[in-house]
Amino acid sequence: MALRPSSISKLIVIGFSLAIVPLVLVIVSVTFSIAHFAEQGQVSILRAVAMSDAANRMNNAVRSMERYGLQYTVLQDQALLVLYDQSFAEYKKASTQFAAAGPSPVDRRHLERLAAHLTSARQLLPLVSLGGNRSTLESDFSLATGEAQHLQSDVNEGISTEVAKLGTRALAIKRLTIAEVLLVLPLSIAVAILFIVLITRPIRRLDQAVSGLGDGDLETPIAVQGPRDIASLGDRLEWLRNRLNALEAAKLHFLRQLSHELKTPLTAIREGAELLQEDLGHELGAEQQEIVHIVRDNSLRLQRLIEDLLRFSLAEGPVGAGMVQEISLTVVVQDLLLSYKPSLRSKSLHLVTDLAEVRVPGHEDRLRTICDNLLSNAVKFSPQNATIRVHLQVQDEQAVLDVQDEGPGVAPEEREKIFDILYRGEASDAGKIEGSGLGLAIAREYVLSYGGSLELLDKETPGAWFQLRLPLTDHVAPHGVHRADPGGLRDHTVAVPAQYSDSQAR
Repeated sequence: MALRPSSISKLIVIGFSLAIVPLVLVIVSVTFSIAHFAEQGQVSILRAVAMSDAANRMNNAVRSMERYGLQYTVLQDQALLVLYDQSFAEYKKASTQFAAAGPSPVDRRHLERLAAHLTSARQLLPLVSLGGNRSTLESDFSLATGEAQHLQSDVNEGISTEVAKLGTRALAIKRLTIAEVLLVLPLSIAVAILFIVLITRPIRRLDQAVSGLGDGDLETPIAVQGPRDIASLGDRLEWLRNRLNALEAAKLHFLRQLSHELKTPLTAIREGAELLQEDLGHELGAEQQEIVHIVRDNSLRLQRLIEDLLRFSLAEGPVGAGMVQEISLTVVVQDLLLSYKPSLRSKSLHLVTDLAEVRVPGHEDRLRTICDNLLSNAVKFSPQNATIRVHLQVQDEQAVLDVQDEGPGVAPEEREKIFDILYRGEASDAGKIEGSGLGLAIAREYVLSYGGSLELLDKETPGAWFQLRLPLTDHVAPHGVHRADPGGLRDHTVAVPAQYSDSQAR
């Protein structure tokens, strides 16, 4: 793409120029049209004024000549002849001005006939004053007056015609201006929209790429088309994505290797402690047996902690879209409840379930880990003879799983911390209940990777109420509630109450 601008600022300048140039051309065209119209109008007006003034002066001069000439033939006064000659001179001057204004051919013929009649009258004056034929002189003056009036009338009609032409020309300029604006304005708007898209599209792509990196999407390649500086920034983001991908892979590889390397000596320590406890138990004193028991239990605890850390690291990574399947959340919960049958019996716990058939998109192992953390906490923190309620339903286009227990609950100051990594609440410490502090952190990371939510809700009675929300697949069983009783663990099935109270950190 050799012709693409080197920077977005140049693209903006080019777009602005292409959008404004048609409008500038229209303005220049209209300006020239108006200037030409004004010039033509000025010339026409000056010509019309000059012809009208000349015609009016000729008309007055002809009348004066007729009056002085006829009086002279009667009175024989030389002063009247002088006045006649002065009027004739005024006529000639006006006639010259009229001819210079560019009259029409018809007006030129009128002017020639007028001049002929006046010349004839001037020649007859001495003869008529000596007793010649007066009627011929009067006829020449009458014909001259008629020609002068024709000229005056023609000039007035010419002015009206010129004014009409100017109006027509003004209307034509107006229509041409409107047509040019209607033609050019959509073109300028289209060019502006085109360059807005060309400018904003790579910026939006950059925003999407940055948001994707922020959301942990390290699999989608980043390719930004546009000006060289924006494309270069896109290349840097692609480099950053590859770098983060490599770092993520290195982190996972390190954690797997570390987990493997730590499990081997821990397994040896645990097996050694078990051998000591089994083979030499009768030879060890009470204090020594206690030490062996502590070594064995803490090695198991450390091994579980390492496995939880590895799972939490995997939970923070991106979800593979190609591995997502439609999973029956109902079956996952039923299987887990069945696996907790011994624990429920050992603590004489009552299980109340209300499970609808719900399917969600996800990974079976991750969904199982999410539900297992919620159910195991409920079993772990419930006192003897307590009741655990598990409710699964469809609500607002989401799968909603509610798990409630009657344990110690969560202190208000711990509500914001229970989902933090390695945080163990006061209930765990006070009750000496073992836990790594990773279960809820792992569960929430998995839930967030699916676009869901995991929250701790209020309940009026003692205990914890955790609510899990996950987006549904396109197909969800529309009918009622399927109440499962895994292995006869449930004492009875009831509808889950609408409101409950406090809950606890796990």
